Order: sequence, then structure tokens, then C-alpha cells
Amino acid sequence: MERGVVFGPAGIPIGAPAGGTADGIRYCRKIGLGAMEVEFVHGVNLGQEKAKEAKKAAEESGIRLSCHAPYYINCCAKEKQKIESSVRQIVSTAQAAYWLGAWVIVIHPGHYMSRPAEECRKLVYATFSRCIEEMEALGVKGVALGAELTGKKSAYGSLDEIIDLAEHFGIKQVVPVLDYAHYHARHERLEAKEDYFRILSEVERRLGSEASKNFHCHFSGIQYSDKGERSHLPISSSSPPFAPLAQAWKENGWAGTAICESPLLEKDALEMKRIYDSR
Repeated sequence: MERGVVFGPAGIPIGAPAGGTADGIRYCRKIGLGAMEVEFVHGVNLGQEKAKEAKKAAEESGIRLSCHAPYYINCCAKEKQKIESSVRQIVSTAQAAYWLGAWVIVIHPGHYMSRPAEECRKLVYATFSRCIEEMEALGVKGVALGAELTGKKSAYGSLDEIIDLAEHFGIKQVVPVLDYAHYHARHERLEAKEDYFRILSEVERRLGSEASKNFHCHFSGIQYSDKGERSHLPISSSSPPFAPLAQAWKENGWAGTAICESPLLEKDALEMKRIYDSR
């Protein structure tokens, strides 16, 4: 891995020629980006041959790939059939990621549904354990489960909870995916470099320096209410600001991948890269 942070869009770039994942990957390289997240948010619909074509395009272009699992996963659902469905969707995403050569799949862990966080934690542990076992049985190797920091206060996935998952399973199997816009909407407002330092320091304190060498995160602007996130916005909204985070990464020596979830996708990913490179 090259040092520093590389940037990419959440999904095929808006300006990419019609064609599919491989064309989106090649377009990312053409415009100067270094990553792309393959979105399976409405279901896993990529076959092995298309995935291998995309993997070849990524290898030739030097693009880091990640995947996002379907939105409707709930690892702490009350109903057994919903847990079973969640396991299938996570494992299917992991299988596609393995074919693609992607190293992490981003997952929204679930919803409290008016239950204590501790009760949900045990259910998420159990569901993640099943997914890891099934991935091993299928020969899916080198793909980590990425527990995303969720933006709604009703959802499992606070900063503490996603770090806890990585502590429990080990960072080789589960990594925390910091979504800074979600943190801004759920926890506290992010404004200055010191606000970001507090988050980075907590991750490193609990997970060690390995967590800072190959992180995976999301960034965008955010609209929110007292219940948490409402919708993603362009980074020009300045809520939260990106420049202080870029400075914190540079000063801390953190390295990894930043995926832009702004509605402007590659345009804002390039702007994030420009800001980072200028620090």
C-alpha cells in the first residue's frame, strides 16, 4: 500500500461511461482517484465472471476496492428469519468481494428496536461469528467485515460499539468503518482538528497502531435532526468540515482509504483529495 490516504466514490462515478463496474474502476483511475466502493446496497447482483473482469481492471489501474453490503441487514433482529437473511446477505457480499479482490465489506450492524444495547451486542457478536464461520467454509479469505458507524441514534453502531466489535473479533476479521458525517449527526458536532484527533486517538488507544495503517472510512456533508442523520450532502455544506480531518490524518501519519458518499461522488472525492494533498 502507498503511504497516505487514497480517495474514491461510493459506487460507479457519475461521469463514467455506461458499462458497469470495470468501466467505473477504469474511469476512477483516469480522473486521478485511487479507490472505489462497489455498492450492493439493494442486493448482491454481481456474478463471478463480471467480478473477475472488475478485479483485473482494478489491478491494472491500481484502484483499491471495497464493497458495501445491503442496507436492510439487521444483525440483531428479533426474528430468526431476518437473522438468517442478514447472514446470507453478508456472506454473499463477502463472496463477491473475494472475487473482486476487495479487502473489506461495509455493514450497517442493525437496530436496537427499543432493546438494551447489551442485548443487541450479544446478538451482533453471534451473527458476525456465523458470517465468519460461513466465509471460512466457502474459502473466502482476506475479506474483513467492516462495522460502520451508523448515523441514526436508533441504530446499533456507535463509535464505542464498532470499536468493541473490532476488539472482540480482532482487527484482521472486523474493522471499524468511521463515517464522520454519521458521527457528526449522532454523537457530537465535528468542527476543529482536535475533534477529529479525539476520535483517531480513541481508535488507536483501543486497537493499536495497526488500525491507523490501513483504515477505511466514509465522508460527506450531512443533514440531521435530533434523531441523527437525515441525508448526505455535498462536502461544500461544511457540516462537518473536511480540511481539519485531512490535517489530523497528516499530523497523525494515518493511512488508508476515504470513500466519498456525497451526492456529487467523484467530484467531491477529487475535492477531498485536493484538500488532503494541500495539507
